[in-house]
This record gives sequence, structure tokens and C-alpha cells, in this order.
Amino acid sequence: MLRLVVMVLLVLNLGYYTWGQGWLLAYGWGPSQQREPQRMAQQVHPETITVLGSNDIAPASELAPQPTASPVGLASSDVPAPRESTVCWQMADLDAQQADKLRPLLKASFPEGAWVLDETRLPARWMVYMGKYTQAEDLAKKRDQLNQLKVPFSPLNNTVFSPGFSLGVFSSEDAANGALQDVIRRGVRSAKVVQERPDILHYRLHLSVVSAADQAALNAIKAAMPGKTLDICPATTPMPAASASVTKSPP
Repeated sequence: MLRLVVMVLLVLNLGYYTWGQGWLLAYGWGPSQQREPQRMAQQVHPETITVLGSNDIAPASELAPQPTASPVGLASSDVPAPRESTVCWQMADLDAQQADKLRPLLKASFPEGAWVLDETRLPARWMVYMGKYTQAEDLAKKRDQLNQLKVPFSPLNNTVFSPGFSLGVFSSEDAANGALQDVIRRGVRSAKVVQERPDILHYRLHLSVVSAADQAALNAIKAAMPGKTLDICPATTPMPAASASVTKSPP
């Protein structure tokens, strides 16, 4: 029995070896053939290569790409030219008189919607104030008194109120008067309420310049606004809505 098993295994191994070697392909038996015909097609056949002489090379003018034909129904002159890039310019901190001076120049030089005068209203402010102290000794004396009373203060450096001290800035006169009564109760005697800033309108010009031909108009704007500069708008600041004048009030 063992001899029969050995003989069967020997016959099976011999048959598998014969099948794996492809010796039975003629009879339709054998493993599938792994071929790559696409690589065979890409092989270079040296017998088909022809060496060209200098006379066989086509002129460069024939090799250059030919211009694309115009769309059907349009002549070459009717094809729209590429748009020039738009640059946003801005001029800040304009007062009402400067804005009024700019408007006629802008209307005459640029189309509607190319420029905006963005209006911002700065509300009036009131201050609890001590000063002016023309003598350095008086200034130092008042500083020492405020420190002793532990009253917060800020030295002033502007030409209107300096040398002096600010004991607080407020958006309404009533609030400033309330703060004044508070510092009086704490021992301050020479403070008073003054208007630090009146109600002010400020304007910012936003201008979209499309063509290099607008450079002369830009120079005219610069000449009309001495002391002001035209700067490129920040990348994160979009052009406001197209309008001759936009009013914005702070919250």
C-alpha cells in the first residue's frame, strides 16, 4: 500500500513539473503566459532610423507655432484685448475742505464707481484737565499732589493743553462732569472739564486705477493735496461699495 502511494505522488509531481515547464502547451495544457506587448511596441528599431543632413532640416519659421485663428465671425481687430490689472490707491485723513476740493477733480478724471470718499465721523470728547503750568515747579508740585491723593493721571504732550495733566477722557460732557465731582471729593481742587476734541468728519479716498493713462490724473490729485500721500490699499482691505460718498458712523 505504501508503495502505491509513493508511485502516485511521483506521477503527480512529474505531471506538475511537465505542466509548469510548458511542455504540454501544444496539447492545450499549461500555465498562462505573462507578456507585455506594450513594452514590445515601444522598443526602438534601429533599422528604421534615418540620419538627416543639414539640407533636410525644416526652416525655423516652419517649426514656429502659428497664431490661433480668430473666432468665427470676428475679425482680429474685434477680439477683446486682455484687461489691465486694477490697482487700489488710498489717501487717508482728509478733512471736509480737502474732500470738497477733490470731488470735482475725481469726477472729471475718473468714471463713476472708480472712486469712493469714505466718510468717518469722530465724535467730540471731553477731558478732566489740570493745567497749563508754565513753571516747572508748579508742574512738579501738582504731580506730587496727585500721587499723594492716588488719583490716576496722564501727562499731556499736545500743544493745546501741554504742560498739564489729564485725569480722564470721556465721550460726553455729562460723564466728564461726573468724573470731576469724583476727583474733587478725593481732594483735587484745580481740575476742570474741557472739550478735548470737537466733532470732526474725516474722509478716506479709495481709487481704482485701471490704465497707465490715469497716471497724469494721479499726479494731479497729489499736487492738489500737498502733505498727503497716495498709498496702495492693503491687500486685506477691499474697495468699498462704488459711490461718490459713503458715510460711516462709529458704534
